[in-house]
Amino acid sequence: MVFHERIVIGKSIHLLGTNSPVIDGGGSGKPVTIAVADVEVSGIVVRNSGRDLVAFDCGILVNAPRTRVHDCRIESDAFGIYVRGSNDCVVEQNEIFGSKDLAAAKRGNGIHLWKTKRDRIVGNIIHDKRDGVYLSYADDSVIAGNRVWDTRFGIHYMYSHQNRLLTNSLADNAVGATLMFGRQLLVEGNILAGNRRHGLVLKQIDDSRILRNVVAGQNRGFFVQQANQNRFEGNIIATNDIGLYLSNASEENVFVGNAFLRNTDQVWQPPFETDQGRKGPNSFSEHGRGNYWSDYTGSDRNHDGIGDTPYHETDVFGYIVDRHPAARVLALSPALAVLRKGEELMPLLDTTGVTDLAPLMQPVAAEVMRLKLKAESDIRQRSLTSAVTTTK
Repeated sequence: MVFHERIVIGKSIHLLGTNSPVIDGGGSGKPVTIAVADVEVSGIVVRNSGRDLVAFDCGILVNAPRTRVHDCRIESDAFGIYVRGSNDCVVEQNEIFGSKDLAAAKRGNGIHLWKTKRDRIVGNIIHDKRDGVYLSYADDSVIAGNRVWDTRFGIHYMYSHQNRLLTNSLADNAVGATLMFGRQLLVEGNILAGNRRHGLVLKQIDDSRILRNVVAGQNRGFFVQQANQNRFEGNIIATNDIGLYLSNASEENVFVGNAFLRNTDQVWQPPFETDQGRKGPNSFSEHGRGNYWSDYTGSDRNHDGIGDTPYHETDVFGYIVDRHPAARVLALSPALAVLRKGEELMPLLDTTGVTDLAPLMQPVAAEVMRLKLKAESDIRQRSLTSAVTTTK
């Protein structure tokens, strides 16, 4: 059943759809507006909103606290679900997508949070939008278990604090997640794989924990810029062009227990920033324990699991690549392994850069990485099949 209308919910009701009824906005405005607190909307299809992003056109506009929207399908080239100035809202188990024929910059975000607190954004499928989940001045919320692909930024984050980003799958976007101007975040258990540019961007993010994420197959895995006093632990950073891009304006960060696996450059720091802002150096080991580096060639004579010699990222090859980027094609060659082994015995350069004083001899959870990436591939294939089915 299709209803060609735009509705405003002005009473605290439960609007529960049976057999997926459709509310069609006719190509203008907002098909559904929630104007009072304690409303539940589920089981409906919303389509054909307007496309005026300045006027906040969207499939469902939430203008009241304690709203719950779940198990809906939003087909909209403007914003999908827009939570505006309303606290304690729940958006879960929805599918939100736009048209592939429209340029990404002209689409709205899948889920947009503005000036809100204590929300739960859980288990949504979002694709073909501008950004998947966008937060601005949105604090103390949970963004968990969402699957996002074919967007600009899977998760985009501005001026928001004390949020938890957990177990999201962000694949085949321009950037997996871009987090900017925030503090006291928990970013844990996410998969950021196969995004076209970066996996996870952290810009001016402070006092946060980035734990047990898989960041694989991007141009840059982690892009860390002007970020301070964060803890990176148990992450798997694999098969990126640059595993960790670390701006020296970032200080007092701790990297421990991570696995750097087969990145063309494991870590790269801009040469022009080498001597800037070093009030508090970043640490790559803690209490006698560092990280695993797949290109480390040192030995472990006492079999304690810690390399006998430090790992140095900025070696003669790094020096060459900084000046001749095309030399990266040799990064995984046998000749480079021989060169690095020789440098351990007789260093050729006295340069500043990343030093891990206690490199691990075994990768951290390498098998977990393989299983997670396989699971992500399986989940995404099911999601694509579902999206094709629902759009027929």
